[in-house]
Amino acid sequence: MNRLKNPNYFYSAFIILMVCAIYFVINTCTHLPAQMASHFNAEGIADGFMSKEGYTHTMLALVVLVPGLLAVTPFGMRKLPASLINLPHKEYWLQPEYRVVTFHTLNRFMSVLACLLLLFLTYVHWLVIQANKAQPPALPVIDLLVGMFIFLSLIGAWSLLLHRQFKLTDPTKL
Repeated sequence: MNRLKNPNYFYSAFIILMVCAIYFVINTCTHLPAQMASHFNAEGIADGFMSKEGYTHTMLALVVLVPGLLAVTPFGMRKLPASLINLPHKEYWLQPEYRVVTFHTLNRFMSVLACLLLLFLTYVHWLVIQANKAQPPALPVIDLLVGMFIFLSLIGAWSLLLHRQFKLTDPTKL
């Protein structure tokens, strides 16, 4: 089996990225001031503050729980009735003979999505760390916008590829 078609390959990559992100957040938070800027207005000016410990716990929860939930979603979907699954041409792809391949594909795609989100959240954390090095704290808005543009472009490509993956080449198969 081609490594890129193996859902375990992407899930393993996600786990490695998750461990690195957790280490990064913990390691970089040690250098924050006791009271740090955690929210910024549209101009990048700090307008919300929290304790270093509160920020660290919040960021770790975000980095672990949100992408983690995306990564494990396909495992729970296997038990759902077809009526609760939103998938192009699901009548075809959820037939018993295609169901295993369908969920392997969904697992692969959701692992990639979880990796993208994890990288974006880690990038935003890095921007907050950089913002707190300045006095007064200021978030580099252009860097955030560039990161958001890249992230949303990748999500768009992911979405197109997912839809293409579940496209029927022969509509008479329905």
